[in-house]
Amino acid sequence: MSEEPLVSIIIAAHNEEKNIKRAIYSAINQTYKNLEVIVVDDASTDNTFQIARRISEKDERILVLRNPRNLGPAYSRNIGLRYASGKYVGILDADDWYHIRKISSQVSFLERKERYGIVGTFCITLSPDGHLMKIQLPVTHEEILKTMVYRNPFVHSSVLIRKNILDEVGYYDVRYRRAHDYELYFRILSKCKGANIPKYLCYRMEKVKNKKTMIESTLNSIIIPLRYYKILKKNVIYYPLLLRRLIVAVGLLVRKSKEPEKVLLST
Repeated sequence: MSEEPLVSIIIAAHNEEKNIKRAIYSAINQTYKNLEVIVVDDASTDNTFQIARRISEKDERILVLRNPRNLGPAYSRNIGLRYASGKYVGILDADDWYHIRKISSQVSFLERKERYGIVGTFCITLSPDGHLMKIQLPVTHEEILKTMVYRNPFVHSSVLIRKNILDEVGYYDVRYRRAHDYELYFRILSKCKGANIPKYLCYRMEKVKNKKTMIESTLNSIIIPLRYYKILKKNVIYYPLLLRRLIVAVGLLVRKSKEPEKVLLST
């Protein structure tokens, strides 16, 4: 039996038949082998569930679950977390994928630095037209807390989190359909330190969000840091930077156009 700690990777998916295979294989083909992959199909109406099941039949490390109805990403990830038995937990969006050495790099970091409970990485974003964009993020705990005041300092699909920290602070708050990862990071950082490894170890598809979704995400990104001012401590001096978010929200509310807008969820 491997002496390396077990890593649980949670993939919540809804109608991702074009992407789910790539996501699963990027997880199970890691250089780090002591892992389990928990796929939660959120009542997909396409072939997402069937594809995931076929892959799972060839690898006993994969567990595939299916919601009886569409519950949303926060609910689905929480279901996966309740089944997770690893020391560390990774979250992977069904349309994103990992670099082959991602998990090994993060496990090595967390095994060496016990005061850290969450570690992310830089990422590369791919637009629908094939354009690549390198996303750099704050690296140190101090830089992350400063950035938390006005935007999310982690790429969701890049994070690896200690399971005992998640069990202590609770899982995703399902009241936040948007930005529930951002809210969770505040609770995690109230108990431990966080960092980003300055390597491009995660790949993301650029998301297309409609106007309603953009407004909801933007408003949550304003409300959440105001709620957790005690965690931010002296960094609340950067609150004026939230005005940029407020201006965006107001602009969306008054904009007459109904066309969907492209935004990077890591910003």
